[in-house]
Amino acid sequence: SGFVSSPSQKSLQSILGPSSRFRHTQGRVLHRDTHLTNLRGLSLTTPGECDGFCANNQRVALPLLSAGGQIAILELSKPGRLPDAAVPTIQNGAAVADLSWDPFDPRRLAVAGEDAKIRLWRIPEGGLQETLCEPEAVLRGHTEKIYSIRFHPMASDLLVSSSYDMTVRIWELSSGQEALCLQGHTDQIFSLAWSPDGKKLATVSKDGRLRLYEPRRSPQPQQEGPGPEGGRGARVVWVCGGDYLLVSGFDSRSERKILLYRAQALPEGPLSVLGLDVAPSTLLPFYDEDTGVVFLTGKGDTRVFLYEVTPEPPYFLECNSFTSNEPHKGFIFLPKTSCEVREVEFA
Repeated sequence: SGFVSSPSQKSLQSILGPSSRFRHTQGRVLHRDTHLTNLRGLSLTTPGECDGFCANNQRVALPLLSAGGQIAILELSKPGRLPDAAVPTIQNGAAVADLSWDPFDPRRLAVAGEDAKIRLWRIPEGGLQETLCEPEAVLRGHTEKIYSIRFHPMASDLLVSSSYDMTVRIWELSSGQEALCLQGHTDQIFSLAWSPDGKKLATVSKDGRLRLYEPRRSPQPQQEGPGPEGGRGARVVWVCGGDYLLVSGFDSRSERKILLYRAQALPEGPLSVLGLDVAPSTLLPFYDEDTGVVFLTGKGDTRVFLYEVTPEPPYFLECNSFTSNEPHKGFIFLPKTSCEVREVEFA
């Protein structure tokens, strides 16, 4: 019958469909010299939508289980085994709901408490030597427990917070005052995210709606569309240069799904929906703008899903997932400047 030449790459793609440029991405655990070990008394009761802890390229902030909302601050420049004795902490005075480092000031930490207040803490040069009890400032305005806080990506001294009082408030940190209060939610707000240019704000809520705000124009949503069905938790993140929104959530049968929306056409519903697996914890998405890859894992999972997100069908291209030996209790990416580019690290 003669010999047939092997099919070219193009016709293979037409048989198998498009594949991701990053499908061979490898996740690996770095050498033990870089680890911080012997962490004791971590709080595992932060809300499902909180990342669990937060890090910048200098230090890590970890909520602790002890009373008074204590937070440990660990220096990344001093890895190794922590002492068995108690380390100096921040005494927040209320249980921690969410926490975030200021991207413009690596020594400033914002902490949202269950007492409806946001406290701003300043870490001394060289790290914590003694227990901190006095915050630099306290932001008051919410009437119920705060759910999540996010710093503005482009402008310093701007912070947004969402709360059980069903409002989203934008704070001017230099004056310590509330600048805007966004309305229009009818149920608990699961997650919020600034667009990459900082002009828009997306929220996803327990009432199954995805909302888009332009805070400079109006305190009411500019548009809204159908979000994930399940009322168990959801996260939203901007992808593809700020033209699309990716939402991770649940369907009515508790299957975890990721949904992709065009930011200009929320009422039309999702462009694509991909079911991943059945598990109880909300998927925490982290999007890498340079490669278009989204990383997803949940607290208590051992697997990190990787997908390349593209603005044309099939929208989600699967990459190698990464499995760790122990369940994750939290999930954070360091700033790009921490990458070893010679090792071809991209996140």
